[in-house]
Amino acid sequence: MKRDKFKKMRLWLETMKPAKADDCALLLKGLTMETSETSNFSMESVEQKKRELKNGILSVEMEARGIRTDDKRLAHLKTGKQAEVLDYNYFKSRMPEMVITDIQAEVFDFRKKRVVPFAVKRLEFSFGNGKKVDMTDRVSVLSLDRLAG
Repeated sequence: MKRDKFKKMRLWLETMKPAKADDCALLLKGLTMETSETSNFSMESVEQKKRELKNGILSVEMEARGIRTDDKRLAHLKTGKQAEVLDYNYFKSRMPEMVITDIQAEVFDFRKKRVVPFAVKRLEFSFGNGKKVDMTDRVSVLSLDRLAG
């Protein structure tokens, strides 16, 4: 196993409208990144780590593990091998041209039966070697507007 393979994705978000922590569920399917090609990434497991409610605004920190991609160049690999290919160097080398064009996530208020808009405060990838890649500034404005709308 490579020491610098993908370990987890951390997403910190904050609701744009008041929401009660006990009434909301956070769902994450994956994200879409574009360089010269478009790649969709999904996560095997998602866990909420920290929830905080201040003045009706819900802040959530979540961790996602087990990265997968639909990238055709990697499709023949098993998930474990993909995780080794999708390592620190894979993401770091693509940073100058990488843009996250979609985050497939939503905060759903099941009491009011509505989706609660949110803002991405931070998006970070961590790797087995202890290094991190901050993706926060790589999220497109269009994507952020859709989440906050």
